[in-house]
Amino acid sequence: MCTALSLRTKEGNHLFGRNMDLEYNFNQSVHLVPRKFAYKNVVTNENETTKYAIIGMATIIDNHPMFADGMNEKGLACAGLNFPGYANYEENPVEGKNNLPPHDIILWTLGNFETVKEVKKAFENVEIVGKTINEQTALATLHWMVTDKNGESIVIEKTKEKLSVYDNNLSVLTNSPTFDWHSTNVRQYIRCTSKYPENATWVKDELKPLSRGYGGWGLPGDFSTASRFVRISFLRSRVYEVESGIKGITDFFHMLNNVALPKYSVQTEEEIDDVTQYTSCMCQSSGIYYYNTYNNSRINAIDMNKENLDGDEIKNFAYLEEADINYQN
Repeated sequence: MCTALSLRTKEGNHLFGRNMDLEYNFNQSVHLVPRKFAYKNVVTNENETTKYAIIGMATIIDNHPMFADGMNEKGLACAGLNFPGYANYEENPVEGKNNLPPHDIILWTLGNFETVKEVKKAFENVEIVGKTINEQTALATLHWMVTDKNGESIVIEKTKEKLSVYDNNLSVLTNSPTFDWHSTNVRQYIRCTSKYPENATWVKDELKPLSRGYGGWGLPGDFSTASRFVRISFLRSRVYEVESGIKGITDFFHMLNNVALPKYSVQTEEEIDDVTQYTSCMCQSSGIYYYNTYNNSRINAIDMNKENLDGDEIKNFAYLEEADINYQN
C-alpha cells in the first residue's frame, strides 16, 4: 500500500514523492547511482549502462540498485507502487521488444530519459518480463508513476490484457485496481469542496453547518487503496500550486501525511502492522531528495548536485530512523 503525489510550486518547479507503506523494512536507504553505471539485464543477460545519474530510495542486491523511487539529474522522477492482483508480466522475452524485468523499470527509465514524452515513446517497444534479480528475491508486483520537471505525468501498468501507459492528469497514484478504474471512481466525489458550506432551508428550519469541514462530507476516511486515491486526489485538486522553497516541501509532506498509515491502523493477513515506513519528496529542478521516516519525522535532505555524478560506484547515505527530538529547555 502506497501513495504518490506530484505538486507544482509558485516558482514553476515541481515536487514528486510518495509514502512507502509496508509491513517491513527492506534495508532501504538513499543511494546515488552515477552516470555510466553498468548493470546486467537479467532477462536478456545483456549489460546496460545508465546515461544519467540517479538519486533515490533503494536497496542493493547483488551490487544491483533496486529503486523504490527516485529522480535523475534531468529532473525525471519515478516511483513503483504495489499492484497486487493486477500486475501480470510476460513469462518469456518477446521477440523484437525491449524486454525488462520489473525491478529495473525505474533504473532503466531514469537512466535513459529526460521527459515523460520520451518515456511514452520508449514504452511503445517495451515488454515487462517476470524475472527476479535472484532466486531468493520475490517478484515485484508493481505499477509506476513517472513525472518530469514540467509536471507531465503518466502511469505505466502491465496487466493480463496489455501494457498500458495512461496520461495522469490527477497527478496522484495509489495501488490496485487499475488507474483507469480510480480515475472513474473519483467522479463520485465531484461535489466535495474545501469551501465553507452554505446554509440551507428545510421547510421552515434554517440549517447551518455545525462546524467547518462539511464541504468535504462524504470523502472516505479509511486506509483502503480506493479511499486514499480519492482523498489525495481531493487534496491535490485544491492546490494549483504551493509556496516555493521549504514551505512547499512542508505542504507536500502534510498532504501525504493525510493518507499515511500509522501503526495499529492496518494489518496484513498475517496480523502484522502495515505502516508508512518513509515519505519522500523530490524537488525535480534542484535535484534535492527529501525524506522522513516513521520513527523520525524530521525532514532530511540530500542534494545530488553536491556529489560527483561521474563517480565509479554507488554512494549510500545513512537511513535516519532514530527519533530526533529538539529539547527546548
